[in-house]
Amino acid sequence: PATQWTQPPVVQHGDFRFAMMICSELTNIRYRADLRGKVDALFVPEWNPDTDTFNALVESAALDIHAYIIQCNNRLYGDSRIRAPYKERYQRDLMRVKGGNHDYCITGEIDITALRQFQSSHRSPGKPFKPVPDGFALDMAYSRKESPKGDS
Repeated sequence: PATQWTQPPVVQHGDFRFAMMICSELTNIRYRADLRGKVDALFVPEWNPDTDTFNALVESAALDIHAYIIQCNNRLYGDSRIRAPYKERYQRDLMRVKGGNHDYCITGEIDITALRQFQSSHRSPGKPFKPVPDGFALDMAYSRKESPKGDS
């Protein structure tokens, strides 16, 4: 870009708040920290063969930012997915593909309302998400807060 940003820009589309970082920007821990509590999702387009490093970064970012991480790598290298900060390990990758011979498009759904309700209540027992990271409550944007649903 002509001017480099000091904080990743947050895009608001309707009520959905997200950011985008290319793969090299995901390695910047300050950029990731700046997004904590500010976004529902982070999109990370990649063209990177180092899938092991970015696997660790995506898994960490889902927990540190406590948001959905949408990783999209070139099919030659693989590892495109939607990662969520769910409590149960088997639920964390909502969808994941590893390479292929042909270009294709896949879609997945994320539940930003459930994520926000959980983040607003700061409770984990019996809930689907991992606890928010220490200090998250101070960083959470007021405009993202949602009243939790009552348990039935």
